Amino acid sequence: MLEFSDKPVLQAKPSNRLLWIGVSLIAILLFTIIFRLIRARAEKMLQSPQKANEVLAVITNSGSTNAPGSTLTILKDGSGSLTYQKGAQEERFSRFVNKTFPRGTFESNQLENMLIQIKDVGTIPNRDCLKSVSFGSTTTITYQGKTSGDLSCLSNEDPKIFLDLKKLVQSMLTHV
Repeated sequence: MLEFSDKPVLQAKPSNRLLWIGVSLIAILLFTIIFRLIRARAEKMLQSPQKANEVLAVITNSGSTNAPGSTLTILKDGSGSLTYQKGAQEERFSRFVNKTFPRGTFESNQLENMLIQIKDVGTIPNRDCLKSVSFGSTTTITYQGKTSGDLSCLSNEDPKIFLDLKKLVQSMLTHV
């Protein structure tokens, strides 16, 4: 015949019980953290192509007597496209050909960091400065729907971040 007893079959000491509870909580916590990291990485991988094609900024050059105006569109992945506005002077400016640039051509991360620091490029002043009649042009940058003043007219009196942006934009324009 079977006998039943009130005594537990396995009796754990209170300190062992706390140890098992602690280990279980740590295991659950680690599992949760690892799961969230994997999920975040997967979401990032799925979103990357979409975000890579997002326009970061548009750099516009007015052109001059000797060169047509141009628009350099920079995407978040560092790729871009250059489009010339030749207008009625198509034949005269035939050597200027629209171009596309592969991912990583431009320092998009550095540019984005500067633009985030500046917040509103509309705060970049539009100063007057002396320019050559034949080669003088105006260079602006558009970010988040706002357009800067002429970057080429910034001087040492302007904030360092504006001057750093001017330098970066000038270096990007040398790629074209």
